[in-house]
Amino acid sequence: MQVRSGFPKTFRRRTPSQVPAGAARPGPDRLWEIDALRTVAIAMMVAYHVAYDVNLLGPSIAVDPFGGGWRALQVATGSTFLLLVGMSLSIANARSRGRGVTGWALYRRHLRRASQVAAAAAAVSIATWLVLGDEWVRFGILHCIAAAMVIAPLLVPLGMWNVALGAAAVAAGFIIRDLPPTDISGLVILGVPRSGGAGVDWYPLLPWIGPALFGVALGRALYPGGRRGTWGRGLGEPRWARAVARPGRHALPIYLAHQPILIALVAVALMLVGAEVSWAAFE
Repeated sequence: MQVRSGFPKTFRRRTPSQVPAGAARPGPDRLWEIDALRTVAIAMMVAYHVAYDVNLLGPSIAVDPFGGGWRALQVATGSTFLLLVGMSLSIANARSRGRGVTGWALYRRHLRRASQVAAAAAAVSIATWLVLGDEWVRFGILHCIAAAMVIAPLLVPLGMWNVALGAAAVAAGFIIRDLPPTDISGLVILGVPRSGGAGVDWYPLLPWIGPALFGVALGRALYPGGRRGTWGRGLGEPRWARAVARPGRHALPIYLAHQPILIALVAVALMLVGAEVSWAAFE
């Protein structure tokens, strides 16, 4: 099976008049169902971090965010965000191609978006290093998303083969997580345990790039050419759609701001119910 790389010999942008007949044209700027699902992921994230912060600040309260249902919620939240990253990337890629943007010009657009997320990830790493010490975020969900936004565009031409690649990434993640810890800190990016721990919010590429690759395949299947497929030709926009979708359009700033706000609110709530508040994690 021969797969086109998507990178022609000459990298240039074609004008609309040069777009071949029958090529996909860009659809609506926003797909409310994608934004709404991202809002659901934000709500899941906030719910999990409430439990995490209670565990962090209220040691007398028996909440374990690292096991059971809370751990399942964490996995589901991270997987949903990364799935949506892959879907959004696939849709944006198809729409750009429909406008005649290909090759390096197209990949540069993906890199520009990835750099914005990477800058936010770096800010999170610096802030947590100052506050948490050795538990700082070395490779968190934002780092993983930025890396996926660099890697996944190269794999879009593989189409549904991304399902197999994603499954392989997940399987590899389960295998290497049981390897002996290493002193080579950089390997935490891949998922190899680090001596002394990998810090909080650890989302290594293996297995976590898997959901992003599933999203690439799903986006291509459900949104051919960057538009809704036959399943959604008659899909309207409900009255509640804009309100529900609005937070999903601002996921990055919400992610960056929500934890400081939640920590303050959880601390106040613990004091109001008479529970002991411990700040030991920040010392």
